[in-house]
Amino acid sequence: MSDANLNSLLQDPEMKEIVESFIEESKEILENLNSDLVELENNPKDDELLNKIFRSFHTLKGTSGFLGLNKTTLVTHRCEDILNKLRKGEAELNSNLMDVILEAYDKIVLLLESIESELSENVEIDEIVSKLEATIQTLESGGTPEPAAKPAKKKSAKKAKASAKKASKKEPAKEEQVETVQEETARETQPVQQEQPEIKDEPEPVVESKEEEKKESEKTSKSIESIVKKTGIKGETSIRVDVERLDDLLNIVTELVLGRNQLQQAYEKILAENENSESTKILGEAAKQIDLMTNELQLVVMKTRMVKIGKVFNKYPRVVRDLSRETNKKVNLNIHGEDTELDKTLIEEINDPLVHLIRNAVDHGIELPEERKKAGKDETGNIWLDAYPEGNNIVITIKDDGKGIDPKVIKEKAIAKGLIAKEKADELTKQEIFNLIFLPGFSTAEKVTNISGRGVGMDVVKTNVKKLRGMINIDSEVGKGTTITIKLPLTLAIISGMVIRSGEEIFVIPLNNILEVIRAHVEDISTIKGKEVINVRDEVIPLISIGGMIGLQKETNDRVWQYVIVVQVAENKYGIKVDEVIGQKEVVIKSLGSYMGNIPGIAGSTIMGDGSVVMIVDLAELLNNMLEKIDG
Repeated sequence: MSDANLNSLLQDPEMKEIVESFIEESKEILENLNSDLVELENNPKDDELLNKIFRSFHTLKGTSGFLGLNKTTLVTHRCEDILNKLRKGEAELNSNLMDVILEAYDKIVLLLESIESELSENVEIDEIVSKLEATIQTLESGGTPEPAAKPAKKKSAKKAKASAKKASKKEPAKEEQVETVQEETARETQPVQQEQPEIKDEPEPVVESKEEEKKESEKTSKSIESIVKKTGIKGETSIRVDVERLDDLLNIVTELVLGRNQLQQAYEKILAENENSESTKILGEAAKQIDLMTNELQLVVMKTRMVKIGKVFNKYPRVVRDLSRETNKKVNLNIHGEDTELDKTLIEEINDPLVHLIRNAVDHGIELPEERKKAGKDETGNIWLDAYPEGNNIVITIKDDGKGIDPKVIKEKAIAKGLIAKEKADELTKQEIFNLIFLPGFSTAEKVTNISGRGVGMDVVKTNVKKLRGMINIDSEVGKGTTITIKLPLTLAIISGMVIRSGEEIFVIPLNNILEVIRAHVEDISTIKGKEVINVRDEVIPLISIGGMIGLQKETNDRVWQYVIVVQVAENKYGIKVDEVIGQKEVVIKSLGSYMGNIPGIAGSTIMGDGSVVMIVDLAELLNNMLEKIDG
């Protein structure tokens, strides 16, 4: 179908919904295919997986043919031909053959992106179609596909647009072939199945028997029927909602939380003045009911925005597979916790940092097979990617069994690059040395490659994680591997915090930083080298005044009892001295606005029940800034 015809088709509201549903279903299929193809390469004898992949391409071919998307139909059809030969035992899967299939997969992704963004198949396909047909001919002659010159690299639809324009002049040469495939697809998608006549100048039929042909055709017809049903037929239990509407709903809920807090504070004030009055009791019941319903509504709204992190994780087997080929390494990626749910905004933002960390694990962490053998390891390296909930946070770990990170090397590199003075570097703990990796411009790569070594990366990863109000930590052992841990809040809009007072100022400390709150006697506080510390269960923890960190007041030592909030940032624990612990509350994070801009150590603000504006502290940044001043 031409672009003009596709645009004409979309003028019909019902057909427009069918096309939109096709795009959504195709995205789901391609998302699963990305990881399934890599898994098949590792388990080529898995017939069930092979059949699943074959059906995926067959469905894509049938539904795209139903809509007249000729290019998509042609590429998926050729992939189907290759997979059918694998199913019938007429070919054996190897990495070179998978390179071709994955390159075709990338082209299908580009076609779908173009269909979605430009309502056209404005993507060049001549090269990949020729490669697929050459591969089919090689397999038919009993040969083995030659290795590709370079691993397939995915381009965005926009980058492919220029090459697509050049290809548009060549495309008519394929027109007859495209029409043949479309005609075949149209026959396969008819509600009433019938035996298909042999198609001239086409590869052999993609089905093994009439019975299987009937099953595969019914599969395609059912897929098309499901697309049609999703356009509004009665009985549907789900609908697609624009993300902006969900954002609007979340904003309303956050305002409702503020209103709930104000009502609760007003009730407590009235209760103190008129404890036994009938009106106070009625107000108390109403406040409890609104509190309950607000919590329920907040939970429901948050769930509507939750997405399984597997949506992101499923992209990474392909990343590791391609990098392994490029670096001549053998690497297995083990994924766990893909059902863990995270806010959609966080899912979108965490993808790039995770990709960088996984690339680093392959490039820097995992050794070459011969090096691993010399070290007494299996020649195949392992990377473990895991996600799990922890309170109001999500923890993501990226672990490898590679060569690990040598603190001495890190320190020497940082000194050589002028990122830290030698005197200061000698005083750093092991964990603080690892944190030097996050400094801008730091790199341990001996040479610049396409994967790493440009001095840009880990600092950006930390910056991105910090924007999400998360924390990142590195732990490593030479010869055994490295573990990187990222802790993220479940949502960016509402957090649980501890409300505290220091002097005349009220602050909120996010609960994800807090380990415990203790009330210490003045005799429990000691001084080491002029700095206060406290002994908590035989562990010496440095003491810091939050007012002193922000520069609002000088610390006074005339109190017999002192509230101390024990917090953890990375591997380090600190005791934060405060004057009063007001209590735990759920607060709505508000931006400080362009007028105030970014204030070091302040993550945002919130509005309390009495209408006052309170700052939410960023403990990690506050502590880092304070320690830099002390060391400086």
